Amino acid sequence: MSTLLHRIRLQHVRCLLATAQHGNMRAAAEALAITQPAVTKTIKELEDIVGQPLVQRLRHGVALTPAGELFARHAREGVQALEQALGSVVRPEGGVLRLGVLPSLAVDWLQSLLMAWREREPLGALHVVTGRNAELLAQLQRGELDAVLGRLAEPDRMLALRFEPLWAEPLVVAMRPDHPMALLPLSAWQRLAHPVILPLAGTAIRQGADGFLAVRGCELLQGQIETLSVPLARALVLDAGALWFTPQSTVRADVAAGSLVAQALPGVATEAVGLFLQASPSGQIDGRLEAFSGLVHALAQHGRRTTAD
Repeated sequence: MSTLLHRIRLQHVRCLLATAQHGNMRAAAEALAITQPAVTKTIKELEDIVGQPLVQRLRHGVALTPAGELFARHAREGVQALEQALGSVVRPEGGVLRLGVLPSLAVDWLQSLLMAWREREPLGALHVVTGRNAELLAQLQRGELDAVLGRLAEPDRMLALRFEPLWAEPLVVAMRPDHPMALLPLSAWQRLAHPVILPLAGTAIRQGADGFLAVRGCELLQGQIETLSVPLARALVLDAGALWFTPQSTVRADVAAGSLVAQALPGVATEAVGLFLQASPSGQIDGRLEAFSGLVHALAQHGRRTTAD
């Protein structure tokens, strides 16, 4: 029995309980913020572990088998006991809320978020770390972070996570207003005689930038620089005439101040930005995270109105 227990993951239990609650795998997948194939695969893994079917397909949806009902009843009690155990040691008020933020998002409105959170001091301090999207989501899945402000990722990177969309923004290329490329339409870009700053390889925004450059057959005569450091990229743009491929929010303040200009890349999909939390089988989050989520959504809504105006 102990060997089987070591093979079972919390995600197995979450998928089975969500399927039992919603009566079909599509709704279970939406509740867990993952894909329907991921739910199907996870439940199949659990069935292979226990050695018998736990879910049966019906004409309209699915239902648990007798073995599945028995497993779900005990598993549900186990999850509730685990939530009570966490509640006994994690203070709902006070303590540190650990937030992961993409460096590009940290530029635009993180200061407003921190100041607004300070006004809710009884809820505790906010500890912020930055990193790549995949790294932050993995830390959230492992419980090393409480929330992540990031970009919509591939389904396999969002297992056991809930995504709350905040806004969508385009990928832009930013430069100084007096840059010679600023007067040249993007459709005519081919030979780039200036340094090009790109996001790190493997990220969605890098794929968008690479696609734009490939479609136009752009030749990078001065090479490319890959960095997540916003201050470094900004300095290279202002001092060395570099061309910076970055999400719009990263340079919004500089564009408003007139120190940079930016053009949205045509044919490149907008990036969905949102708040990631761990998915709970019950669909509920603790009071502190609920307050934080509400604050984030309020600031994002204000930012959208400001941008529209």
